[in-house]
Amino acid sequence: MRKLLTLLAVVAIAGVVAWSAASADEAPISGTVKVIDAAGRTLTLQSVAGGKTRDVTIVLKPESKIVRFVRPTDPGKAGFVEQVLSLSDIKPGWIVSVTTTHEGDKEIADVVKVVLER
Repeated sequence: MRKLLTLLAVVAIAGVVAWSAASADEAPISGTVKVIDAAGRTLTLQSVAGGKTRDVTIVLKPESKIVRFVRPTDPGKAGFVEQVLSLSDIKPGWIVSVTTTHEGDKEIADVVKVVLER
């Protein structure tokens, strides 16, 4: 069952990645974390769309939010809760979805959501 859920998540992510690259101005940018530059406060994602791979560098400002969703530790709560992360918590290989705004020729992160930790 766990393998099936993982497979479904990967297939869904692949669809999101392909769709987001096709309409980058209208959707979050999704991809695999390739490089984390803590000093420069950037993430480089590897995104695939239409059979082509591209690297996208995203700038994180102090107000940029990084989150993942986890099961609550309180036994009385169901579902998932948002857990705030720092840039140093992100690891290469993780799949993320990033809502960005454009500032000149840069993509500035509003929210980085961890989709899959590998």
